[in-house]
Amino acid sequence: MFLIGVDIGTSSTKGVLVDQSGRIVASHRVAHGVDRPHPSWAEQDADVVWWGEFAAVARALMSNLPLGGRVVGVGVSGTCPTLVPVSHTGKALRPGILYSIDHRALSELGEIKSLVGEKEILERSGNALSTQCIGPKILWLKRHEPEIYERTQWFLGTHNYVVWRLTGEACWDHFSAGDGGYGYDFRNWSWDADALSKMGIDSSKLPPLRWSTELIGTVQKQASTETGIPEGTPVIVGTGDAAAEMVSTGVVDEGSVALLYGSTLVTMLPVKQPYVSDGFILTPGLEPGSYLVSSVLGTGCALIEWLRDLLGWDGRLPGYSLLEAEANLVPPGSDGLTVLPYLSGQRSPKLNLDMHGAILGMNQSHHRGHIYRAILEGLAFALRACLSELENAGLLDGYQIIAAGGGSQSKLWTQIMTNVCHREQKLLVGSVQAPVGSAYLAGKAVGVVQPQDLQEWAKIQETVNVQRDVAVAYDGFYDRFSKYLNALA
Repeated sequence: MFLIGVDIGTSSTKGVLVDQSGRIVASHRVAHGVDRPHPSWAEQDADVVWWGEFAAVARALMSNLPLGGRVVGVGVSGTCPTLVPVSHTGKALRPGILYSIDHRALSELGEIKSLVGEKEILERSGNALSTQCIGPKILWLKRHEPEIYERTQWFLGTHNYVVWRLTGEACWDHFSAGDGGYGYDFRNWSWDADALSKMGIDSSKLPPLRWSTELIGTVQKQASTETGIPEGTPVIVGTGDAAAEMVSTGVVDEGSVALLYGSTLVTMLPVKQPYVSDGFILTPGLEPGSYLVSSVLGTGCALIEWLRDLLGWDGRLPGYSLLEAEANLVPPGSDGLTVLPYLSGQRSPKLNLDMHGAILGMNQSHHRGHIYRAILEGLAFALRACLSELENAGLLDGYQIIAAGGGSQSKLWTQIMTNVCHREQKLLVGSVQAPVGSAYLAGKAVGVVQPQDLQEWAKIQETVNVQRDVAVAYDGFYDRFSKYLNALA
């Protein structure tokens, strides 16, 4: 028996075919981009990118199904919170609006803050209002594209849309709804009808809420024709990409925190009781009675890609390997160079969307290796600030850090992160990502995978230990970083 897990990300759609032990039998990836028809917009075509690429990935995976093998479950994850309006005929009425990288609703965001008050927003949703939230975006659609708003039967997210195309069942998962901010009641696990009404949003356009691990339906005939997945195959509700990647690390219960080295740098911490702070994101977990507390840095690997593009590399040079080699020759503290990595504002531990990035302390002796190392250190310092706040709140006692994501393959970066934060990291075998997490959730839902099997799916390869002398030295460099940050803020 086999499972399919697919993740629709910002830059690609990735999928895996795995067996019950978590062994990847086949994988497939389709690259895509982000459409920016206006400077503050970020969109993707729901039919071409979300559904079309899912179908292409599914067909590729099914072509590698071992003879006599049978797919018994499908899990889908995607960027969230995103938004696409769907008509009663099932047609996507416009391109999907992406998460916090789309800023078109800044005016609506400000209006809601003024109308409701930031205190009430935080208390009712557990989150500060930001460009991440779906409420301002729906309000923007109502004002600027009223004919589309009126024709909308459902507002769906990335994976919710794909699940709807697969099964004909519309829903939002609790995790993505909570990630969408004001308009979701985290205490009662429901849409907040009063909050939606205050924003002028018709709550009937938001579909029923389901838990990520629930079975939502089965693959329908037309979807089977397009994807190659047999008709009648069970499909789960699914979840957001970060939550699925968290699962792939083996972090599902209290006691561990997932550190995700992706385009953004994210930590995800399972907790039993909600922790409300304007600098952290509170969401429901994947199953009833659970919560997740997440810190989010607006940049991560995206900042490294920014440096690569700035240097003008076109793929013919060693690129990252060369940068890493040069940075390895630079001492801790980067010879006085400090990077504030806030090119997309600050989300955690304190919300400040007006924050800017900076390179400070530069002189003629610094070269690209210094800049690269200073970026890695700056991201580590920013993460330390997040972990310190969680630790002060009593949420990290006894917790271990398990790392995943493309950036975790960098020995230099993981060692810097460990030393700066004074916390060892567990690194996993192979490349565990969101598609694997989605496949596991599907397997658990259909009963072919048990919770204890997750240890086999997410094997620890090595531990990055704290180098005490270097860690102590980084304390001074962290103080320097903090002074610069306070001055800029």
